[in-house]
Amino acid sequence: MNVKNKPAQQTFFIAIIFLVALLGWTIWQFHFNYMISLYDTFFHTQRIYDIRLAFLHHALPSWVNFNTFYNTGQAVNGMYPDLTLWPLVLVTNFLTPIHQIIAIKSLIAFLTFIVTFLSLNKRFESRNAVLAAIIFTLSGSVLKDLANEMQTGTAIIMIFAFPILFTLKDAIESKKVEPKLIIKTALLMTIVINSHLLSAVVITIIAGLFLIVITVIRKNYQAWLNLAIAAFLTVLLSAPLLYRIVKISKTGLLAPFGKGHVTSESLWNLFSTTSWSAKSTISEIAIVLIIITLIGIKRDKIKQLLPWLSLELLLIIFCTNILPWNLLSHLPIIDTFQAANWRFGIFLGIAPLIMVLINFKERTSRIILLILAVLSFILAFRNSYNFQYYHTANLTVVNKYTSTMVPPNDTVKLTSTGINSNKLSRTLLPDYAPNSAPLQKGSNGASFDPQLSYLITNQLGTTKTKDIPLTHTTTVNSITFKAHNVPKGSISLPVFGYRTLKYRITLNGKPTTAHLNNYGLITIESQSNLKHANYKIEFIQPTLYKALLWMSTILFLVLLIGLTVPIKKSNYFQIS
Repeated sequence: MNVKNKPAQQTFFIAIIFLVALLGWTIWQFHFNYMISLYDTFFHTQRIYDIRLAFLHHALPSWVNFNTFYNTGQAVNGMYPDLTLWPLVLVTNFLTPIHQIIAIKSLIAFLTFIVTFLSLNKRFESRNAVLAAIIFTLSGSVLKDLANEMQTGTAIIMIFAFPILFTLKDAIESKKVEPKLIIKTALLMTIVINSHLLSAVVITIIAGLFLIVITVIRKNYQAWLNLAIAAFLTVLLSAPLLYRIVKISKTGLLAPFGKGHVTSESLWNLFSTTSWSAKSTISEIAIVLIIITLIGIKRDKIKQLLPWLSLELLLIIFCTNILPWNLLSHLPIIDTFQAANWRFGIFLGIAPLIMVLINFKERTSRIILLILAVLSFILAFRNSYNFQYYHTANLTVVNKYTSTMVPPNDTVKLTSTGINSNKLSRTLLPDYAPNSAPLQKGSNGASFDPQLSYLITNQLGTTKTKDIPLTHTTTVNSITFKAHNVPKGSISLPVFGYRTLKYRITLNGKPTTAHLNNYGLITIESQSNLKHANYKIEFIQPTLYKALLWMSTILFLVLLIGLTVPIKKSNYFQIS
């Protein structure tokens, strides 16, 4: 065996072990034909299901959800970033719906491992890089999204967690205008914005604080120019999403759940309520890595460690009530954080890995990481096994035959035909509904008014004299209600309307006018009694949106190609 090739062969062998384990987990999950689901998993499975249907019909996903979320036409698709999810849905669309969800979770974990390894491999020895990538993927936020509660937006961001941090560090410390650094920053932040908006805000806050401190210390004003240009490019690249959000928001939307009240953990709880797959608190592996680093800290490495120690400390502070969140929760955007540790906690597992890689010699790091990687396999398996079988004998199987409502906090066995079930009360949520929709008193914005919920869940049209039972059919951009014996006058359908969006509405195939009632529901007038009535509501996607999609996609590809083109160095950009 060639000694020079031994590290590369060992790296490859370690990577294969991980990939085989991930493939085995995927096949194991496939064979159940259901997925253990809880909390936000229901929300994200329906988002994926809606995108799936659009692609199967060779169409762009609609801004409003006629096929999911109780068919209310809420603008979940339009308001929630989804563009980074599109490729994952597209390549898995040959699978059944529930197998597609499982495959997407596995793909995200696979990509997280690959991108993390490639990023670390540029800076550290390859065997250490691959071991660190395994530890990161099989612990903390990444493991939580893979094996437990799925939150696709933040999960996709974790794919690029290490490139994002390394790139922003370089940008903050830059002393000259660097075109490639600008492009790289813009591309990565575009991915973040098009995955999860609040995570983009969190990253901006943390990066902004470091930028201010570094500028005061080093006077590197060119860093501001690099980041300003990157921000401009990011806005251009994110134009389709921003256009959607602005256009829909002009209607006036309900405030998000818990707006104006941001909770946080105590420092004690952040560390005492930890677990291996912790997402909103610091994970056990992060604590172990921090302790190992502090015990074995090398004096000559302190300068290199300081940025990462500072980052971890800052994230911990932002997760806890050390900060006056009762005051900060009155600030715009921050007032929608709901829980500070939800937003900042997902990033707590990154810096500790980097600190170990920096602080110790290659061989020492490899021993530490090898032990922790083996432990990661064991604990990740235990986590998955316990989640799959713990009390599952009594769990409700949700499919198309489910006839009773599933409470919002229940855990269930979700099947392909149950993903879009109108018995999942967790998906009857006020998010992004028009602000005229009434809320249940005392719910803090978490639930619709019971009367509105009754109309939606039972799919009833309301007239002045009685409620009319409805049946419906849908396409990607439309919903058609059928009713019988409808009295003349107005009927309000269980579909929300947005004043700033364009609809085509017909009654028995003929164009008709409509208005919104006090609940924000689309209301149609009839001048006579109708024995049979077909009400069709079709959302018309703006032409500008398609143009912006083309523009941003082409620009993204051009900039991506630009990263591979060598740029001649010039003293013109150098700080004197």
